[in-house]
Amino acid sequence: MDQTSLPQLFATTNMDFDVTEACNLGCVYCFKNELTGPTMSFETAQRSLEWLLEASANATSVNVNFMGGEPTLAWGMIERFVPWARRRGRACGKLVTFSMTSNLTLWTDEIREFVDRYGFGILMSIDGCPDVQDTQRPAKNGKKVSETVAKWATSLLRTRPGSQARMTLHPDHVGRLHESLTYLRGLGFREVAMASADYGAWTPDHFERLSVQLDTVIDDIVASYAGGEPFNLTVFKYYVGKLVAPRRRAEEVEIRRQPCGAGKGYLMVDHTGDVWPCHRFDGADEDAGGTGEMRLANIFKSGFNHELQRVFTDFDHLEQHKDRCTTCPVNEICGGFCPAANLSETGSLYTPHDAFCDWSQLLYAAAERLYHEAEQHGVLEALLKDSAEVESDGQR
Repeated sequence: MDQTSLPQLFATTNMDFDVTEACNLGCVYCFKNELTGPTMSFETAQRSLEWLLEASANATSVNVNFMGGEPTLAWGMIERFVPWARRRGRACGKLVTFSMTSNLTLWTDEIREFVDRYGFGILMSIDGCPDVQDTQRPAKNGKKVSETVAKWATSLLRTRPGSQARMTLHPDHVGRLHESLTYLRGLGFREVAMASADYGAWTPDHFERLSVQLDTVIDDIVASYAGGEPFNLTVFKYYVGKLVAPRRRAEEVEIRRQPCGAGKGYLMVDHTGDVWPCHRFDGADEDAGGTGEMRLANIFKSGFNHELQRVFTDFDHLEQHKDRCTTCPVNEICGGFCPAANLSETGSLYTPHDAFCDWSQLLYAAAERLYHEAEQHGVLEALLKDSAEVESDGQR
């Protein structure tokens, strides 16, 4: 291993393996710029793990998260790599854990058994009720996939009851939010990580409809707590725990000066061995007109862009922000939002699109309503207990 290719400012313990650029779906909001492309070789995956084990310094465990495209299109390589990686980590005195973000459309009984055997964490990409799912995440072959997605989501929730659905809310379907969340709850999900898409398409009318939908969603969330089977949105739990509750109790809010671990403890490696600040940065670099400026290193070559990493390690949202941030009620814990999404949308790592700011402020106002309603219905302590350990808003 060429030691000059390793980070020096921050140990990396969590790495996305972008195992394929290919995907069988054509999601309307996909942040990747390619839907077909090559697959990571077994040899590149091996070298990537060796790099990660070195880059993790004194850490006793590392996590490999398989992404794409759709990672199960590279299942043959993953199935071969995982047992080797577990053995290799053990030989180095480190535990290697695994996770995967999948659209669930290509799963088999063999994949299902394998992920249980190796203890995979699974983030399930599912956008809501069947027609919303099939419209926003259409299969390239024209077949509807929502039934298949529901089958495997239900199966996975039997052994992973706390797993989240990763839901993207497009403005075209904002009026279906309550219906989609009801559907996801019916499948067995207890929590949904909700993010927005196509920021430039959001209008005041969309936000008004979102506000109306959230009122109904809040009623259902409170009722779920009262019934002893809590269901919630990750962003609500985050805002309640980090902002609403401390402010109601006149406690100090813990400031979040950076948005996430991207470029620091969390990186991505692609099929060529290029290392990026996170799984979105290869596409964001292209969106911003770059030609690899956001690349940190290559596992096969000498050198690491320490100056670029310093941009991530030294950033302070409270010092670098746009004017409207100073009056935003979410400013203290925003961290500047997703730097890759910012780069794609505004051309600046730490300048979010105005629509994201409007979205965040609306969700914060809804979280305040949730707190009030939970207090009125005697379920506030249960809500606060659920919210206490949440460290991410689930939108990145």
